[in-house]
Amino acid sequence: MAKAYSSIPSIPLSAGCSFIHPPKLPEVAHLTDPAISILTDFKVFRPITISPGAPLSEAAMEMKVCNVHMLLVVDTSQKIIGMITTEDLLGEKPLKVAMSRQIKRSEVLVRMVMIQQEKIAAFNVNDLKHAKIGNIVETLHALNQHYGLVVEINQDSGDQEVRGIFSLWEISRRVGEDLTYHVSEAHSLIELQRDLEG
Repeated sequence: MAKAYSSIPSIPLSAGCSFIHPPKLPEVAHLTDPAISILTDFKVFRPITISPGAPLSEAAMEMKVCNVHMLLVVDTSQKIIGMITTEDLLGEKPLKVAMSRQIKRSEVLVRMVMIQQEKIAAFNVNDLKHAKIGNIVETLHALNQHYGLVVEINQDSGDQEVRGIFSLWEISRRVGEDLTYHVSEAHSLIELQRDLEG
């Protein structure tokens, strides 16, 4: 080493020593609890991402292995360009894309069925200070979305940075009540109307 460094004291490791765990979320939540308490915080949990050029089979495997219902779609610079959910994988979207492009379903790529970045619901973390879980549920229902990203504004650059995500699936699990059905019905009605008009 070019520079001389002084050594620091070392200590013996105690028998039975444990390690620090990330904070454990309470299993049961209530709609009146603070919204921030239900946030999947990316400061604690690393988001699962996928490339837009990946086949749907890879996205499905990633969701299964990581036990999640959603993946963030990122470009080579790790910038978010979309989101793909289990609904995008298992719904009619892949079949419609395959038929319209005259390709096999196995050839459908993530970018062909993902939710585009500009269509993803997002919240400013500063607007959540007094919000309750019920406010998040109501807002996601109104937007016909199962997920909402939470962003912070970088003080130096002024850019948005995604801090975490709200998921109706996770909220339903923690509250003990299915809160996704309003959204599913809304999507079904919209798709049915589109099919009838088209």
